[in-house]
Amino acid sequence: MLSDDLIYLRKLESTDLERTWAWINDPGVYLKIGSQVPISKSAQQKWFERVDQSSDKIILAICLKEGDVHVGNVSLDSIENRHRTARLSIFVGDTAQRGKSVGTRAIKLLANYAFNFLNLNKIWCKATAGDDKIAQFYENLGFKIEGVMRQHEFVDGQYLDKIIFGLLRDETLP
Repeated sequence: MLSDDLIYLRKLESTDLERTWAWINDPGVYLKIGSQVPISKSAQQKWFERVDQSSDKIILAICLKEGDVHVGNVSLDSIENRHRTARLSIFVGDTAQRGKSVGTRAIKLLANYAFNFLNLNKIWCKATAGDDKIAQFYENLGFKIEGVMRQHEFVDGQYLDKIIFGLLRDETLP
C-alpha cells in the first residue's frame, strides 16, 4: 500500500464501482477527464474486469486514512515498458475533498511508485487548454508543458485543445 500521513492508495476493487460510477457520470468529473457519458453500470463492470486483467493499466483508489473513505481514483495507463513511460490520470470525485491536497498527495505517491518501483523514466498527462487552475496544479507538482494537441477532444459540442504535461524521473517533486 502506498501512503502518507493523510491518504493511502490501494487497488481499485469491485466494491468501489458504485461510487466510481456516480463520479464518472458527474459533469464535474467527466468534462475534465474527457470520458464518454453516460456510462451504464454494466459497461463499467465490463471495463473493470478488463482493467483488472490488464498489464498496461493500474488504477488505484485514493482513500483518506481517517474513516477509511474512498474519495477518488488515480491511475497509470498506456504503460510502455520498452520506453519506460506511462500516462497519469486522476480525479477526486468527493467534492468535499477537492482543494485539500488530496490530489497532490496522490500524484506524489503514484509518481514515487512509477519511478522507484515500476522503473519508469517519464509520466505524462493531459489537461484542457485554458484551464489555468489545472495547469497550475500540474506545474506546481513539477510537470513541464511539452506541447499542445490541437482540437484533440470533442467535449460538450466543441473541440478542445489539450496541453500535454510531462514529469521525468530526475525532476524532483516538490
